[in-house]
Amino acid sequence: MGNALDTVMPVLVFLALNRFAGLSWAIAGATLWSIKAAYSRKRRGLPVGRFLPIITVGILIRGLVGILTDSEAVYFGIGIGTKAAIGLALVVTPLIGRNLLAAYAPLLFGFDGPTVRSPQYASAMNHISIAAGIAQLVSATFDVWLFNNASVDGYLLIRFVVNWPMTTAVVFGSMAYLGRRLSSLEGFPGMSVLLENRMEQYENAMKARRSRPE
Repeated sequence: MGNALDTVMPVLVFLALNRFAGLSWAIAGATLWSIKAAYSRKRRGLPVGRFLPIITVGILIRGLVGILTDSEAVYFGIGIGTKAAIGLALVVTPLIGRNLLAAYAPLLFGFDGPTVRSPQYASAMNHISIAAGIAQLVSATFDVWLFNNASVDGYLLIRFVVNWPMTTAVVFGSMAYLGRRLSSLEGFPGMSVLLENRMEQYENAMKARRSRPE
C-alpha cells in the first residue's frame, strides 16, 4: 500500500499545487514527496541498493533546476531525457556484453551461480533488456508527443494512466519469459518460488529488525 501511494502522490501533489500555488511550488512539493518516499523505503528496511541514492540526488537536482528555470519544458524534459537515456542503455549494454539487468537480477530474485552462468539466462536477459529498452524509448517518444499536445494536468494524468500499465506489463511479461526460458535448467524452482523465498527473507529481516533493541 505504501509503495502504491508513493507512486501516485507526487502526481497528485504536483497537480494540486500547480493549480493553486504555481509551478515552482508544484515542483517543490512533488520533489519533496519523492525524496520522502525514498527515505521511507530505507526506514522500512526495503532494499536500497547503490542506485536509490543516485536516483534521489537526481530527483533533487531536477527539482532545483525546474524551480530555478520556472519552466515546464525544462522540468519535464529532464525526466523524458532521463527515460530515453535509460532505454538506450538497456538496448546497448547487452550488445557490448555489459548487461546491467543480468548483473543485478540475482540480487532481486536470488538466482544461484549455475543459473546465472547458464546460456539460457544470458540469452533471456539480453532479450529482456533490449525489449525493456525499446519500451522505454517508445514511452519517452510518447511523452514528447503528449507534452506538446496536452495541458500540464492532462500530460501528467494521461502519462500516468498509460505508463503505469505499460510498465506493469513489461515487468510481468519479462518475469514470465525469464521463468519459461529457465524452466529447462535442472533444479530451477520457478520464478514464483524464488519470489516467495525473497518475500519470506524480507519478512524475517523485518521481524529481526523490529525485535532488535534500540
